[in-house]
Amino acid sequence: MISLLYAHPYSLHAREDQLLLNAVQNWPGLELRDLYQLYPDFYIDVATEQKMLSHSNAVVLHYPLQWGLPPALLVQYLHKVFVKGWAFSGDTAGASAGAMQGKGFWLVSQAVGKEKDPDCCDPKSLYKPLHQLADACGMVWQQPLLLPVLNDATSATQAAEQYRSGLQQLALTSQTGRS
Repeated sequence: MISLLYAHPYSLHAREDQLLLNAVQNWPGLELRDLYQLYPDFYIDVATEQKMLSHSNAVVLHYPLQWGLPPALLVQYLHKVFVKGWAFSGDTAGASAGAMQGKGFWLVSQAVGKEKDPDCCDPKSLYKPLHQLADACGMVWQQPLLLPVLNDATSATQAAEQYRSGLQQLALTSQTGRS
């Protein structure tokens, strides 16, 4: 199973994201979790989320970027759910792995704003904190998909194909990485 954690504070107005989610929603073994619908009050059911993630082979974080940052609820989710002792052991000798050890980890994001807005972040460092989280948990990092602004049907179709290809790669990596 792949857990897709979607975090967009204004998802009803996010046309591009909805197109992409529609393109992958029927993916075999994919569980889509819209965090802003599940937790509008930011009170995260940690036990439920940890149970769901423990049954997953991979995790996808799908969110908009604004000034290089993920939405507040996604940050809250990661702080509450991916805790030391559960997601990772914190043991420097690596004696006991956490629940997220060996699971695939993939980020799908799109910049928010007008096309003419300057890129505020260096792509090399954009995902560094999340890459460090994946490393600490012993997860298998997959190169993130940073989507451009989708102006027309052609670019949306190409982005949907990239999304499906990335999920396929994540599914293959997760199956071979975990025995």
